[in-house]
Amino acid sequence: MTELDLAGLRAALRRLAVRRGGLVAGVVGPPGAGKTWAVRALRRDLNVRSAELHAATPPAGVVAALPAGARGPAWLEGARRRLQAGELPPQETADLVAALLGAAAPFALHIEDLHDAPPDAQAWWVSVAAQLARTPGAALIVTSRAALPVPFETVTVPPLGPAEVAALLTAELGLPVPDAAARWVWAQARGHPLFTQAYLRLLAAQGALWNDGRSWHWRAPPQALVPGGVEALITGVLRGAPLTEGARRAWQVGALLPPGTPAAAWQRAAGVPGGAWTGVLAELDRAGLTVRGEPAHPLYREVEAAGLDPAVRAALSDGAARALRDSDPLLASGLVRDARWPAQEARALLEAGAAAALAAGLPRAAAERLAWAADLTGGADRAALALRAARAWQDVDPARAERLAGEARLVWPDHPEATFVQAGALAQLGEEDRAAQLLAALPVPPDPPARGAWLAGQVAWLSGLHRYPALLELWAAHGDAQEWVGPATWAQVARALEFTGDARAGLALLDEALRRSPPGDRAAQDAAQAAGRELLWARCRVRYALGELPGALADASALADLAGRQGALGVRARALSGRATIRDTLGEYAAARADAQEALDLFAQLGAAREFAQQQTRLACLLLEYGEYDRAEALLQEGRAALRRADATHFLALSEMNLAYLALERALPGAAAAAVTYADAGVAAARRSGSPLVTAQTLGVAARAHAAAGDGARALALAREGLAALPDADSHDGAWATWALGFALEASGDHAGALSAFVAAQSALEARDLPLWAARLGLEADRLRGDAAAAQAKRARFAALDLRSWVHVTDRYFPPQAAPSPDRPGAEVRVLGPLRVVRGGALVTVRGGRVQELVLRLLDAQLSGEGPVSALALQAALYPQLPDAQAGAALHQLVYRTRALLGPGTLLLEGDGYALGPLVRSDAAEFLRSGDPDLWVGPLPGGAGGLLERLHGAARRDLAALCARDPARGARLGRLLLRHDPLDEPVLRVTVAALRALGRPREEAALRRELRAAHAEVQLPWPT
Repeated sequence: MTELDLAGLRAALRRLAVRRGGLVAGVVGPPGAGKTWAVRALRRDLNVRSAELHAATPPAGVVAALPAGARGPAWLEGARRRLQAGELPPQETADLVAALLGAAAPFALHIEDLHDAPPDAQAWWVSVAAQLARTPGAALIVTSRAALPVPFETVTVPPLGPAEVAALLTAELGLPVPDAAARWVWAQARGHPLFTQAYLRLLAAQGALWNDGRSWHWRAPPQALVPGGVEALITGVLRGAPLTEGARRAWQVGALLPPGTPAAAWQRAAGVPGGAWTGVLAELDRAGLTVRGEPAHPLYREVEAAGLDPAVRAALSDGAARALRDSDPLLASGLVRDARWPAQEARALLEAGAAAALAAGLPRAAAERLAWAADLTGGADRAALALRAARAWQDVDPARAERLAGEARLVWPDHPEATFVQAGALAQLGEEDRAAQLLAALPVPPDPPARGAWLAGQVAWLSGLHRYPALLELWAAHGDAQEWVGPATWAQVARALEFTGDARAGLALLDEALRRSPPGDRAAQDAAQAAGRELLWARCRVRYALGELPGALADASALADLAGRQGALGVRARALSGRATIRDTLGEYAAARADAQEALDLFAQLGAAREFAQQQTRLACLLLEYGEYDRAEALLQEGRAALRRADATHFLALSEMNLAYLALERALPGAAAAAVTYADAGVAAARRSGSPLVTAQTLGVAARAHAAAGDGARALALAREGLAALPDADSHDGAWATWALGFALEASGDHAGALSAFVAAQSALEARDLPLWAARLGLEADRLRGDAAAAQAKRARFAALDLRSWVHVTDRYFPPQAAPSPDRPGAEVRVLGPLRVVRGGALVTVRGGRVQELVLRLLDAQLSGEGPVSALALQAALYPQLPDAQAGAALHQLVYRTRALLGPGTLLLEGDGYALGPLVRSDAAEFLRSGDPDLWVGPLPGGAGGLLERLHGAARRDLAALCARDPARGARLGRLLLRHDPLDEPVLRVTVAALRALGRPREEAALRRELRAAHAEVQLPWPT
């Protein structure tokens, strides 16, 4: 038995088209791993006829399902009659099936669940396989949970990647799901198709994924539950695994260890001697619990651990912890709570484990172990452990940090660090009044070293609240204590300098901080890690303020990765939020949106109310550009309400400013008045914040709002004040300020000055390599000049990136001409290229892969004259993974959506099936009637199946004649056919001849290079 991967299986199936050898393959894996999904996807994508049957289908049923009418040996008909009469022995039946498949070649027979078939049926399929391996152009592909014998080549299906999971969810729901939802499902199901679908149903039932009639929306569920059906399936696999006692104990111990535990540590924890370990791993692999020593799926370990009897769990944990505590205290300490050790012994191991976690850069693991140790201790020792745990929890779980710091303050009410940690956690949770009361009651130490710690805490507190002017005032008042603070404090001061308009001074301070190190008596490793993160974050912000966008992006990415490795979720969330802003400025919208959504999810997970509200504003800005106005406004209004309660001035200013910007871009009736209200409130909040940059930004939007309201004088004053307030006019913010001036000049009647300002703003961003934002700013110059051609070129770029808001603005400035009234009712389906539907003379967007597949199947039936396609056949083809009742309901909804797409009278219910009505026309029917090659505009859509074969066959028949009389049109059609089947030698020859007749050697050479690669991929010689 040999092994293939899916790419190898695809290449082997492509060779079938040219009848180069046969193929006998088995796709093997645990239940729900995607075996059937993978085989069906290959069958759908490749130009090979195929059929699908269950392995228990009797031989007569198999023969009946194979194509009839193909030429074959003379004995076929006699064998058929003997089979129908029940007179054909099993071996001769296998001969008949192999001969029929050979006669139908190229043809692939897909057999499901060979492991479920009776033993005699399995043996019969093996005998069929033995003959097909020597039958050119014929393939037998089986799926099975069990290993397969010779002659099957074994294929293991890899798990779906994140992008494939997103595609699967979109196919299930008919519309794209939010990126964050797809990432969450992938993280839980790890690419297992059946588990992915189960999690999708669970999320919909919980209300975490919901539809407002236009799109899907997402909120992270409070906890990651395992769907009941998945748990039952895994439990059945685990309990049914035939394991020896030693292998089962090793598996159970492995389930208690964290993912990624090295095999050597697992072996020691399980107490398996070195010589027996290889045999244990092989036994677990054979049972399907592991694949090459790793769990077959992460949920297998989770379900096993949850189902262990408490006494068994305690005994296993005790033995594993004692076996590991000397060699790996970090791993051993994770088991000690279940091991039920005496308190003193457990505490010693937990503290050793916490130290090892900090050394490995894992603050969350350290925090967990310190908190567990505190639960086993009393008095001052408990307070000390609680404070250490609170410090570690600050960036991971603010609520736990606040509780533990509060426990420490019960013993030490005036302890500076405990007070600052508790106050900082309260601020993250939105309880700033309580935090302020704690800090107000904290005495100021008189001596500089002690006051250094107090100053560091106060600076961190004010930085967290973004009260930067107050921070700088405090910093200046305690110069004698500054040498006693660490790098994190210097980073916060540098951020304050940048915020208040002195970025260069901030950068100089950072350079100084990087040369320093904290005093030795306070340089704990966790503090050093936090300081390093603070310095990186501060440099990112300063670089962004100075317009050094690539450097800022590199710092934000490095910080996000570092915080992720260290488990500092709060730091990662802030880094992702900052990176989203940078990517937005650079025009990397899809990546920016993903970052912003992940940051919002992390802040929600942390319970960080204020930062969650701030992030809502950032995400809303990106949704706005995608034209998701309602969701963007909802986020902005919700965040604005929370920020008003907290008086977070500069974030409140940005929230008000973006509400004004949204109103101006959307341009609904009354938008100008609403924009003025929001923008003026934003300016007021920005002035209170003390940030020159935020003040300049809000003044620019306010100038545009007043211009839209017709107050040119007020707009001009605001625009000029905004330009003067900019800390650095030669920056991307300077371009926006100049753009705002253009609106003000236009409202004042100075159209020439306005045009000059708009062009200057566009040029400034182009010089900074920000072409998309430059195009948006330049759209205003197109409007003033009436340059529809330039605007339409920009619109095409916006539409290609799905920036629907900018498309909307372009269409408002240059309304598209209305399409002429249709002269015929119904719809036209165009399949000779990307699938398109035309109704009323206008293109209609086709959303959802299953809508496309249904239209193609019904069109194929219409063209072939087969009549209606039965509902059961459609359910089996479109929803093979669903039970009959659910598949019927899903098909009903799909028909409803498709009928709405095509229009009345187009999709008919006839008997027990569906058909396209006479009002549906198609370019495919016209091509089959007229043979007009100009109807082909591109390769046929995926999933066209028999329709593709019919159309390609018609095109191939007439291609040689077309190339002879019109080489240009023939070469064009030939290239389209070769994009679908690059191994089609007759088409290749006539196409190359046509290009040569046209005198196009470059096109001929390019075609040859492309097709040589395709032949090499499937190991076929290049035709001479």
